[in-house]
Amino acid sequence: CAVEFIHSYSLVHDDLPALDNDEVRRGIPTCHKKFGEALAILAGDALLTRAFRLLGQMRPAEKALAMIRELSDAAGTQGMIGGQVVDILLSKNGSGSAPSLSTLDFISQNKTGRLIQTSAVLGALAGTDSNLNLKRIHRFGGALGLAFQVVDDIMDGDGYLRLINFEEARRKAESLIKKAKREARLFGNRGKQLLGLADFLLERIPSPRALNKPRK
Repeated sequence: CAVEFIHSYSLVHDDLPALDNDEVRRGIPTCHKKFGEALAILAGDALLTRAFRLLGQMRPAEKALAMIRELSDAAGTQGMIGGQVVDILLSKNGSGSAPSLSTLDFISQNKTGRLIQTSAVLGALAGTDSNLNLKRIHRFGGALGLAFQVVDDIMDGDGYLRLINFEEARRKAESLIKKAKREARLFGNRGKQLLGLADFLLERIPSPRALNKPRK
């Protein structure tokens, strides 16, 4: 729930005129279009702070502290905000050309992937004290988070497809998903749901024929 609060706050702020200036999200008016920019900013701020209030209720307190640290890193300058800043600076200072592949990886890993990774890590923090398992789930979430953005760009025909062709992007996504599944299998039966998430993402990769169909 705390992660979803962070995610929702990021979308509310991302839609603002100062950033993406989107008027519609999921088929309905964005927050600032319906309620005004001031309330949209405050709504995002409220969701952000409420997320940490939720985690602060976890027991024992040591786990709550570890979760708050993990989520704040993921949502802040070492994660989502850091990736967003690089994305903005490139769009404002660039010449309109696409970023390098390594720069796009950095943006994708932080702006999008980091929060997906943290979703997995928070679950592990709640359920295990094993440093080895935490490292495994960290690698799982990192690979799956970046794969999500690659697949999303394939579906939208943007992002990575501005730098590499469809087949290269598909192979990149499949390689990352394969890495995530390798980590998930180390958990045995407990990793079945993690494998299911990876397979779900794999199934989202469209075929070249489907990609070229006109959208309704």
